[in-house]
Amino acid sequence: MSRPLLSTASPTDSLAPVRLQSRAYSELRRLIVSGEFPPGTFLSERQLAAQLGMSKTPVHVALERLESEGFVTISAQQGIVVRGLSVDDIVDHYELREAVESWVVRRLAGKLNPAQQAELQANLQHQHEALATWDMVRLMHLDEQMHYLLCSYLNNREIASTMERLRDKIHQVILRVTETDRTRPAESTAEHVRIIQAILDGEPDLAARLMTEHLEAGKRRILNPERFSR
Repeated sequence: MSRPLLSTASPTDSLAPVRLQSRAYSELRRLIVSGEFPPGTFLSERQLAAQLGMSKTPVHVALERLESEGFVTISAQQGIVVRGLSVDDIVDHYELREAVESWVVRRLAGKLNPAQQAELQANLQHQHEALATWDMVRLMHLDEQMHYLLCSYLNNREIASTMERLRDKIHQVILRVTETDRTRPAESTAEHVRIIQAILDGEPDLAARLMTEHLEAGKRRILNPERFSR
């Protein structure tokens, strides 16, 4: 009787292919968004597969998905390269957010319930604490969270879906702004306070204007970094 062949598959390869592809995608996207793989980084499917402990197939699928979302470029000439935000990307990103978020705060002004007010106040308090200890990772997370919370309060699924889709790009933008101007985090936190106060005071026009000015300030620092370098 012939002896059965031993499997040479790695333990992770026994997982369902879809689960492996999902894990590869989530981890690679995290590495890009966090800045651990900064723009211009060349990636190797073989090395990434070894790093993630899986075969190249799920990594290949994950990279194709990341390319479709604008996080990497794949070409026969250059290979796989982490893609930075272009000027057009930044302008498009901010124009969309200004349209959505200024409208959101206008609608929310004077209409938040006590739980929502407390949640925003707690977020602002945590922002001040993170700023005081210069915990930029936490501050960026709280910044993203505040903008997402405001949009979630309208209970509009399309707006919530748009903000969820933008979440990683928002992180990249905030990271870029912070790297461009080290004084921006304190200014941004102060602007957050004024926006929330206008909402709580029931001033829709002021809240919308402050939100637009807040987003414009971030955009200017990315597009004109020399003006704001310290």
